[in-house]
Amino acid sequence: MLPLAATAMLAGCATTTGSGATRVYCGAAAPIRWSLSDTDETIRQAKAANAVGRRLCGWR
Repeated sequence: MLPLAATAMLAGCATTTGSGATRVYCGAAAPIRWSLSDTDETIRQAKAANAVGRRLCGWR
């Protein structure tokens, strides 16, 4: 029974990924900018988020 439940959960995840989800993300997201007063950790997180946008949405 457990493998069947796990398969059902994974199938649910598959419906939230792909071009539809990417279109929604790219329509709502924008590159994150930072300032010199931001912490190194904040800048690292912004760069990571921007890398996702570059990969999915073609940001430069």
